[in-house]
Amino acid sequence: MQDNYSGRNRHKRNMSLHYSMIAFIVLVIFAILSVTVFFNIETIEIVGSSIYSADEIISVSGLEGGDNMIRKNMSKAEKAVTSELTYIETAEINRKLPSSVEIVVTPCIETASLQSEEGFIVVSESGKILRYVKEPVENTLVFYGAEPAAEMFVGKTFASADEDKTEVIFELMKRADSGFVSKITSFDVTDRLNVSCVYENRIDIQLGLVSDIDYKFRLAEEILTTKISPDAEGRLKMLENGGQFLSKADLEQIDENYRLSMETSAVTETTPPETSTESVSDSSESTKLNFE
Repeated sequence: MQDNYSGRNRHKRNMSLHYSMIAFIVLVIFAILSVTVFFNIETIEIVGSSIYSADEIISVSGLEGGDNMIRKNMSKAEKAVTSELTYIETAEINRKLPSSVEIVVTPCIETASLQSEEGFIVVSESGKILRYVKEPVENTLVFYGAEPAAEMFVGKTFASADEDKTEVIFELMKRADSGFVSKITSFDVTDRLNVSCVYENRIDIQLGLVSDIDYKFRLAEEILTTKISPDAEGRLKMLENGGQFLSKADLEQIDENYRLSMETSAVTETTPPETSTESVSDSSESTKLNFE
């Protein structure tokens, strides 16, 4: 009785081993066929808008009819599309078994114009360098004092010679589409610790550090829309818990007082008056506004 039971167990094990071997052989055959006979590319479809033709995109991807889509390095093909075709931001290649490939592309949008020694560098939302121009491109966010690093060429991601300044620029670019930032015509990042911007070509906003930048933008927007007349011109300095506004007339008076002070000092060869320009501004209570 026991011998019969043992025999049946051996038979089951042998059958299991037999079926496992058959399954393994089938898988090996399928794997070989999948990279030789099956899944060869017959059609390539381009999805998404682009200034480039489908033939141009397919050509730089390196994909061709007859290529085996399993063996083909799609990541390498994606990188080729974005590096060779400047105005393509991203490329994603999807295998559509058994014989189709889909290339999904998104176009680059000219987002910012960054000041350089030769003029301005136009970059996309991700910071990809698109072209060099003499003047800032219309409807882009302008950055003065960007200080580009060496060897900044088309297709490469922008970087400043000051690594920390690169982070500042990209933090500000992330907010390019927000309601408030869309009304800012330019940023000055010459001093990354004291960033400033121009709002609607009439208000110079001194932001300081870009830490808590979203809070500063919200506060600046509230001050500009609820506490200052819509046609006012001047300078808004963001403080820790508020802001200080000086009108254009105030600023001109400060400059005039400083000029007269310097002229008087030069003529009399005496020490300049103890009252600094900031003290002069503090005395202009008629137009100086503090908001907390």
